[in-house]
Amino acid sequence: MAKSAAVRSTPRNPVVDQREKLISATEQLLCSRGLACVTTRDIARDAKVAEGALYHHFGDKAELILQVVLHGVGEFREVLDSLPLQVGQNSVQKNLERVVESAFHFHYRIAPLVCSLFADRALLARVRDTMNERCIGPGRTASILAGYLRAEQRLGRVSAGAATESAAELLLAASFNKAVHDHFYGVTGDTQVRRHLRDAVRAMLAGLDPDNGRRAIGVRR
Repeated sequence: MAKSAAVRSTPRNPVVDQREKLISATEQLLCSRGLACVTTRDIARDAKVAEGALYHHFGDKAELILQVVLHGVGEFREVLDSLPLQVGQNSVQKNLERVVESAFHFHYRIAPLVCSLFADRALLARVRDTMNERCIGPGRTASILAGYLRAEQRLGRVSAGAATESAAELLLAASFNKAVHDHFYGVTGDTQVRRHLRDAVRAMLAGLDPDNGRRAIGVRR
């Protein structure tokens, strides 16, 4: 027997829906206008909710901005969480390329917001303090990536003398720098971005020393 046309899918939770609308409106406004030109009233109006609802869902503007950043993480979080399972699998280069490419999509999405925070030092401080309290942010991301590199070190797939913490920070810096560059000068296209990021990974693995081919540095494949 056919199901009745009156059957409907489970409706979305209006509280969750309202929260997501506020996060989405905030991201769009901050990217298009900049932090200095956006008020909570603007955000509520674009989200089509009462301004008071914003403070019902978020303690203050810093909490809202932090949630916008976390919302933009996308698949990058999944890629980081899966890194321990990639140890000894594929090649180190392929694993790092996946991390850096995923990082770029996240960095490109949040770069305008992060950069705009420097226009409001008090708000920047509140966002930073909240991130530190919750143990989230670029420091934790670099720590996860460095942990992966150390695990590959123990397997002999990364040079025993490699500075894993510095390598992790430099790889993530290459991603963020490319994201800011593309916002400033214009997007260069997916193919060019991918090539740039993969070149950054290869440069990190090979090192800049012209004698690296005759010395035991870099990554073994």
